Amino acid sequence: MNYEIITAPLIGAVIGTVTNGIAIKMLFRPWNAIYIGKFQVPFTPGLIPKEKPRIAKAIAKVVGGNLLDDETIRKTLLSEKMKEKILNALDQKIDMLSEYTETVSELLASKGFLETIDTKETELKTSASGTITKKLVDGNTASALLDFATDELTKNANPMISGIASKAINSARDSIIAKINSIITEKAPSIIAEFIDTEYEKIKNMPVSECIVLLKEKFPDYHEKLWNIYEQTIRDHLSKMLHGLNISEIVEQKINEFELPELERIIMEIAQKELNALVALGGLLGFIMGFINVLLP
Repeated sequence: MNYEIITAPLIGAVIGTVTNGIAIKMLFRPWNAIYIGKFQVPFTPGLIPKEKPRIAKAIAKVVGGNLLDDETIRKTLLSEKMKEKILNALDQKIDMLSEYTETVSELLASKGFLETIDTKETELKTSASGTITKKLVDGNTASALLDFATDELTKNANPMISGIASKAINSARDSIIAKINSIITEKAPSIIAEFIDTEYEKIKNMPVSECIVLLKEKFPDYHEKLWNIYEQTIRDHLSKMLHGLNISEIVEQKINEFELPELERIIMEIAQKELNALVALGGLLGFIMGFINVLLP
């Protein structure tokens, strides 16, 4: 009996399996270069430890440029699934707040936000009073008020008196408008600031549960309003945020920070099945080559 026809394929299979197994191990091992005297042993360190920075850069480029690009993240953040999650979380939070009996200021204080919110209210008050006053002046509010007063005078006063008054008003129109604008500029900021303070204090002293009821009454479509604000924010600012975040750089840095044993473990967990298949394929090819070698004269 010719035993070579059995042993040759088996030996080929063993050699193919061992060779591929060693080759896969050499992807990771050794982790550091090995020297004999001044000479570095070839193929040390392994391919992945040796090329780790380049591999990290390549993976980061693919992840940041193709897998997690602006458009992909935007679609994910604005998807119907994300909308459902956000609005459901919002409803759960509102339902929880609906049961709070403490005041808004007590809740904010307990969370450590009261001082920050007070500061923001002061900033808003200052900004809003100045902005609204400017818009009143720039929007010709004085002229509109004067026109309204003239119309009312014409409708309700004696014709002779209204005629004289209208002529007097028209002749002094520019100076009257200037005076009204001066009064607006002088008085409006403090009036607006006082109004904001009053409303803010009213809300602060209101029980949280009542605030939620008021919110639902004034904004029955708050779901869509909040989603529209969120959607517009994502569309307007996502690219700038991602540019500042620099996903590619983060991925590259994270991969470079991995210790080699940890990196090996992660890659093996991801590709264990495929790498085992390569080892088995090496054994199969060795078996076939051994069998063919016996058959060849």
